[in-house]
Amino acid sequence: MTFLVSATPININALSKSLKNDGAGAFATFEGWVRNKNEGFSVDALEYEVFHDLALSEGRVILDEAIHKYGLSNAAAVHREGKLKIGDCAIWIGVTAPHRGEAFDACRYIIDEMKHRLPVWKKEYYSNQEPQWVNCQHHHHHTPRAEINARDYYARQTILPQIGDTGQDLLTNAKILVVGAGGLGSSAALALAGAGVGVIGIADHDDLSASNLHRQILYSVDDIGKPKAHLAASRLKQQNPFVTVNVHHEKVTSDNVEDLFDKYDLILDCTDNFASKYLLNDAAILCNKLLVQASIYQFEGQLLIINPRNESGCLRCLFNEAPQTGMVGDCATAGILGTVPMTLGTLQANEAIKLLLGIDTLSGLATFDLLSLGIHHIKRKKREDCPVCGTRPSRTSLLPNVEYTPSPNDTSWQQEFVIIDVRENMELAMNPFPAAYHLPTSNFDVTPLDADKDAKLLVVCAHGIRSLNAANYLRQAGWKNCYSLSGGIANLSDIHDGQVA
Repeated sequence: MTFLVSATPININALSKSLKNDGAGAFATFEGWVRNKNEGFSVDALEYEVFHDLALSEGRVILDEAIHKYGLSNAAAVHREGKLKIGDCAIWIGVTAPHRGEAFDACRYIIDEMKHRLPVWKKEYYSNQEPQWVNCQHHHHHTPRAEINARDYYARQTILPQIGDTGQDLLTNAKILVVGAGGLGSSAALALAGAGVGVIGIADHDDLSASNLHRQILYSVDDIGKPKAHLAASRLKQQNPFVTVNVHHEKVTSDNVEDLFDKYDLILDCTDNFASKYLLNDAAILCNKLLVQASIYQFEGQLLIINPRNESGCLRCLFNEAPQTGMVGDCATAGILGTVPMTLGTLQANEAIKLLLGIDTLSGLATFDLLSLGIHHIKRKKREDCPVCGTRPSRTSLLPNVEYTPSPNDTSWQQEFVIIDVRENMELAMNPFPAAYHLPTSNFDVTPLDADKDAKLLVVCAHGIRSLNAANYLRQAGWKNCYSLSGGIANLSDIHDGQVA
């Protein structure tokens, strides 16, 4: 994957050769040339001005999005800068893909996103009037982007006696990982970027849907269907060019959480399910990382800081075990007022900033009722018998990951696993799926499973809730290589465009 801004003519042959791939069935390119007319005016030449740092980072994000969205083998793009004459190639895009349809669509996606998102301005030199600067996206005449500096950007917060230049340096040198780029993560990440946290990581594996928009303020309608992690990174860099944003377009599991935590000083838990919250809690204790956790439900929210370096305890000191998946309603089933995650996400960022600056932070668990504006503090104390942070912890490592997420455009997993369908008979009739065993949830614990204990099992259901419980049950019964299909069968159309072998 290559994205470049070039002051010299584009070497199309070299770029094409760099993408050569015997395993790809299609190679598609797009070339944008300087033409002699635009909006009725005769044009003699063009001059491009590029805001380098943001253009390079955003260009790479766009290519990475296209690779994941269309299953590309590789992609490259170059945008010219400086003065160009009529007929020069101003933009070149090349992609390789398994099939021509994906290659064509990816080229169109990349050029549209470049036009929409790159900080590039062009000056048109006309035959019969003065030259004018033109924004490449909207074609409205205006001057190039104003230059700004960090001192001006942070001026209103560095005058606070609790921050000053010393505190701003602490924020600039800090690294925070935001797990979940939804309602909580959107507001938290915006606040962290505005405050100037030097490195912000965004970990999220989901694509944006229309139902997200009323509360996830980083995104717009035009972003639907695109990966949230990449969208968030682009928006944060537009807000503050002085911060670095790392994209982790992956689901955080016990397989990768410790490696992710190792890159950051502090973690924000902006996830929306109990399994993730208990995983992050346990990982924070085991990795000795500060964790700021928020949870929301309808008009309510709660805030908790887990600090392994003191005696305040952890989430398991309050609630030893997570409720079974599906026992408590989430945003999709119980509903949520958009201002609730916005408020709690901002409070998460506020507590994180205070932790970095050494300012006194929340003690215990705080609950918020945004209908009555009531706030309650619940005292929390480390339990000596806590299985994670107690005096003799029984959990000294993370439980293995039970969920399996197929890779985009790859259906080989259907032959890799022995598939067990736990849906009911009526569901099977409505949406058939090839499975070696049918063990309906209503009769699951009394139906014998005639499968080798060493076999790789994959349990499926409609949305991945019943299958997760079933997979955990089967692991405890001796099938150690048992997994649950993440998101369920309903999620397959989004991952594989409906391809079921």
